[in-house]
Amino acid sequence: MRERSPGHWQLRAFAGTDPVTGKATQVAQTFVGTERAASKALAALVTEVEAGAFVPTSATVGQLLNQWLEVGENTQRPRTLYENRRKIEARIRPKLGAVKLSKLDAALLDSTYRSWLAEGLSPATVHKYHTILSAALRQAVKWGYIDSAPTARATPPKVERHEMKVPTPEQLSALVTAADDVDPVLSTAVALAALTGVRRGELVALKWSDIDLGAGLVKIARSLTVARGEQHTGPTKTHQSRDLALDPVCVEVLRRRWAYMVDLSDEAHSPLVPDPYVLSYNANGATAANPDTLTHGFNKLCVAMEAPALAELRKTTQKATRSDLAPWQRWPFRFHDLRHFSVTTLIAAGVDVRTVADRHGHAKATMTLDRYAHALPERDRAAAGVLGAALTLGASKVGGI
Repeated sequence: MRERSPGHWQLRAFAGTDPVTGKATQVAQTFVGTERAASKALAALVTEVEAGAFVPTSATVGQLLNQWLEVGENTQRPRTLYENRRKIEARIRPKLGAVKLSKLDAALLDSTYRSWLAEGLSPATVHKYHTILSAALRQAVKWGYIDSAPTARATPPKVERHEMKVPTPEQLSALVTAADDVDPVLSTAVALAALTGVRRGELVALKWSDIDLGAGLVKIARSLTVARGEQHTGPTKTHQSRDLALDPVCVEVLRRRWAYMVDLSDEAHSPLVPDPYVLSYNANGATAANPDTLTHGFNKLCVAMEAPALAELRKTTQKATRSDLAPWQRWPFRFHDLRHFSVTTLIAAGVDVRTVADRHGHAKATMTLDRYAHALPERDRAAAGVLGAALTLGASKVGGI
């Protein structure tokens, strides 16, 4: 406590050591009044500091993000870490990097979100930035840098869920057939993705040792991602392996795939490695196909499926584009929609949601219900039919007739 001028006091209290810089920190206040009153005010200040009312660090948002990324090298998937670092350097650090954690609040975050939207970023992209900040700030709470994460009080833009577009069985068969003429790897990938519903990264990580064609089983135990041009294999999204039963059609697809790989290996005089990947563009099966290769190939395939209708339309409208096609002429599908095909088909067929969730690696059945509720009306109609069939009263006694 120091009197700077008559009746004007400077109060300072030791607030511990800054966990980032390692330097001692102090909290300072000014007070006007008597010496006795200033002493009481200092005691109250000390009590507040000891209760954790003041942020014990002078760290900036940028310093926190650096530490969070460093920890992420051991906890995040390489692809996830790469994308998080890219987003931080592109947008988050330029806007918020110099802001002290003690000054970061919900109002500043909301203002930043609005500015990103004004710059033309989509609500989904801004929400991803919010997710990164939220994860880093929750970690800051665990480290004792701040008492609570301001992102919990912020209001990121809402992300509207796009209407799910799922191919029909007829469209799926046409896609597999068309792919088989240009890319046997893609053809197999399309069929397997639709029949098993496994994620893209899980699909390309499959090796023949994961498959038992005799028992009709496949083990999903790994996922493959690509970051900076390098393939990385890690656990599945839920960090749990699962065994899936294969139907006869899927078994036949895999038998043909194995026969094709053996023939290709013989023709290329490149013996298969001891445990080859199921989806590989190498004659010896040593290297897995990249997930993005499947995505790009599938997108090109859908464009090719629309080509005849588009060519016909351009006979009358030369500048016609894909968006000008009639709904039944469009193939607006993504590779991930093959997984949606698997889930919705099973739910509509009456398979219980818990089984569907387990088969597709969903952590909770509630997530499956929320995401695929649109597939339930068919089950509801079937249920109505069951109830009607169970009604055994005579028609003459129904309705009081």
